[in-house]
Amino acid sequence: MGKSRRRRSNNRWYRRHRSSQDDGSSNLSEVEMILVEKFLSGYRSLAYDICYRRNSGNQSLDTKPWIIGEHTFPSLTEEFCSRPYIDLPHTLSAKDRRKIHSLCALTMDLYHAGVGQKSKRRIVVSIYADGFRFIPDEDLESSSLCSNNATSRFPHKMCTPWYYLDTNKNAMRLVEIEEEKKLIHQFVKYPEQSLITKSYESLVLAETLDLSNLPSVDQTPYDIVDTVDKLRLCIEELKHGVGYDAYTNNLTTTLHELAFDMEMHNQNNTVRTCLIQITANTVQKDYIIDPLAHGMWESIRIHLGPLFSDPSILKIGHGIGGMDCSSLHRDFGILVVNAFDTCEASAIIRQSKGGMNLATLCGHYNLPACEHYRNLKDRFQTANWCQRPLPIEALEYGRYDVRYLITLKKLLTKNLLKLDMVAGVLNDVSEYDSTSVSERINTDETGEHFISSSSEWSSSISDLSVGIDKVRTEAIITVSDLPCFEKLMKTISISQKRCLKLWNGKGEESESILRNQSFTSLVKQSASVEKRCGVWTEQNTKLYKKLADWRAIVAERENIDVSDVCSLDMLVYVAYKSPKNRSELRRFDYSLPSLIDDKSLPYFDEIKAIVASFKMPNLDDERRDVVFYTSSAKIKETIETCFGRKEGKLMIATTVVCIIAINIMTRKKQ
Repeated sequence: MGKSRRRRSNNRWYRRHRSSQDDGSSNLSEVEMILVEKFLSGYRSLAYDICYRRNSGNQSLDTKPWIIGEHTFPSLTEEFCSRPYIDLPHTLSAKDRRKIHSLCALTMDLYHAGVGQKSKRRIVVSIYADGFRFIPDEDLESSSLCSNNATSRFPHKMCTPWYYLDTNKNAMRLVEIEEEKKLIHQFVKYPEQSLITKSYESLVLAETLDLSNLPSVDQTPYDIVDTVDKLRLCIEELKHGVGYDAYTNNLTTTLHELAFDMEMHNQNNTVRTCLIQITANTVQKDYIIDPLAHGMWESIRIHLGPLFSDPSILKIGHGIGGMDCSSLHRDFGILVVNAFDTCEASAIIRQSKGGMNLATLCGHYNLPACEHYRNLKDRFQTANWCQRPLPIEALEYGRYDVRYLITLKKLLTKNLLKLDMVAGVLNDVSEYDSTSVSERINTDETGEHFISSSSEWSSSISDLSVGIDKVRTEAIITVSDLPCFEKLMKTISISQKRCLKLWNGKGEESESILRNQSFTSLVKQSASVEKRCGVWTEQNTKLYKKLADWRAIVAERENIDVSDVCSLDMLVYVAYKSPKNRSELRRFDYSLPSLIDDKSLPYFDEIKAIVASFKMPNLDDERRDVVFYTSSAKIKETIETCFGRKEGKLMIATTVVCIIAINIMTRKKQ
């Protein structure tokens, strides 16, 4: 019963968190979504008329913009529909954008993609297979469209997640993980036991400290760690400081605070680690570890893993319960033992369930470059972190995510102590009664996951001034006094609990193919009276199951996870639309999975063979025709569709040879 109640509570938090990311705009109603469909249908019809150079004189053109809900869609003029792609309003919420993506793929047969920075995220739509090539580079930075080349894809074969390796090879590590989990559970239950690290040293509450006087990111050196030798040197410098001498210096470890953050690649519901940023109390330096470099993926667990599993080293992160801990476990078999989450600390000070985002938290503590940090976050938070080389600005954003975490931990710890002392009006730390404070302070459970301004935070911090004169803030609080402070202990306990958010293997590979949301949605819509998305038959279901079996075979052949082959949603689309070439398949997702997009591999041809064996009805619809904005791309796609990939290459080569031979013969005759 308790587990079911917790699950319902987690689902409610997830819905609140998801809605809080929707840019504050209201969601479109069913009637408004029908108007959006009408708008897209009008664009598609006029764009095809222009493409085929048909007489559009009888086509009524809209000279006024479309007002749908709170959003203004552009007018469908001939000039507007002649463009290689069109932009939809950036005011649409994330939920509405997901609906429109589905509408474009399943009903409209339009190419679609999300581009732009986080604050102005928008959908681009086109009838042309090559229309998105004309999108400006600054919009592609935060888009999956830039992952269509080999240098921007995740190397699945080279970077197999630790979790999916043979368990016989990891038997020893599995035993160690169970021991580490027991230690983390112990820290959750008894947070005072985690104070073994030197990070929790004596504190003078009256000491003034903020981020304004710290060296900026520009003033701090950094290293890109992309070889195993550099990784070994990085670990030694983290332990003993820069410039240590192994022969003359005592190698007693001085490391006791390690700040970290990670950047992920998330495509087709598959999350993989692309970057690890680290700094420590022993160095005035940042380290950017590249797991995708040659030989680095396997070496990270060997060299970096012991630092994360050492309980005497406090790991400091922001929102580590999101994807950081689960990704370290899944990709490298690393557990975070003994942590302090600055996001959870800000949530407890704010007395709400959600904490502040890191840029806002830095702004509260007077970071001079806070606005620049916000701009970088807006630009690169949803960037494609697989691309190499990464832009300098992207590396700068990654460094901002770790540079100030160690100082923030100290500042937040002092504020947590002050809150407890004000609430208890303590004259002496030894007289502190944690029970009375816990009864006196109620936690608000209705807050959003993150707040974007410091107004609520400021109101909470301003309460510290009430009765602060009655508290001996100039007193030195030692480590032995810290267990008396309820809010600090609660922060530490929750932070340790976040370390237990490990990868459980229940990804898409364990999802029942008949429970897939896209599949069930199509079946329900086909059974309805409207049938706006066409008809899904039993034959489609059989084809979908056959494709799912094929996906499992390919994953075993390539020794990768099934989600790395393609998503179940893509298989539903293939079973429904029976695409004849890659250009038609891109109407589902313009950035195809690497195994299917790679023309040197046979997997797309295998998909076509499976579809052909089912003899699905041919959908002769003009809007399914693949059209190109440039003629050269059209010729190439036509040859591949008609003759196949290998035969097409042979035909092109033969044609070139024939043309050269004819020119030579002509010159000889002359």
